[in-house]
Amino acid sequence: MRVVNALPYNAPAKPIERWFGDFESRYLSSVPGWISGNRMNKRQEAIGRTVAPYGTFEDFVPAFFGLLKAYHSVPTGKQSGLKGLSPNAIFQQHVAKGWSAITMCRDEVRASVARRVERTVIQGAFQIRGRRWSCEELWQYTHDKVLVCEPVYHAPAELLVLDMKGNRLGIATPDVALHPLDHRGAQCTAARARAHRSAIVEMARSVPKIDVAARLIALGQDQPEVTPNEPAGKLSFDPSRRLARIVMPKKPLLSEERRREQDERIAAQMDLVKRIVG
Repeated sequence: MRVVNALPYNAPAKPIERWFGDFESRYLSSVPGWISGNRMNKRQEAIGRTVAPYGTFEDFVPAFFGLLKAYHSVPTGKQSGLKGLSPNAIFQQHVAKGWSAITMCRDEVRASVARRVERTVIQGAFQIRGRRWSCEELWQYTHDKVLVCEPVYHAPAELLVLDMKGNRLGIATPDVALHPLDHRGAQCTAARARAHRSAIVEMARSVPKIDVAARLIALGQDQPEVTPNEPAGKLSFDPSRRLARIVMPKKPLLSEERRREQDERIAAQMDLVKRIVG
């Protein structure tokens, strides 16, 4: 397919714009109520009187498609790209050669031109266009970032959510704000927390158990032995010339000896009191 790179506001350079002009001048101009495409010089039925309208929009729709069907059936000039054949005849030639269309629904077309934006997941939801969006897959998501496919031309009712590797997570919908006294809010919060805990538990089960002590012991055993070098000299000390004798601290008394000493001390104090009183 030939691609024409036209400058902005240069309609004649685009083939589709030339077709619009041709269809209007040859077909739409025959419809009652046509006022031409020049908005500064509108067509008039008489001087000072505008053209009467065709009717309602519901009346115009079948008339427009009737004109379009006529265009498809009328042979074109030999100088055109269709070489004197009608659009329908050219279409039938392509179909006979095995051509078939590849269709897409409107939502798929909008998704194909969506841009991917990075968002932070907080409590199973993310913010975009001033609203919070969430889905059950995000409740179980254990990472911080996601990629959101945001439509370029339309306000979304749903958003496709991907992980940071481009894998599909789910379809997010707007979070509904509930009244603080509405019990559904507490139920939803509990369900999200429960799903998040379940995801963490499942992740923990998938992690292999590691014996840290065994790994450290194996690491130590695999290390080469360290061979020390010979000492450079040896110091000696004459005990007769030392200035002070080191006194080692006494060992702490055992608990039974402590209790015995305490009992003896109390008995001696009681004896002393009896003597003074007596």
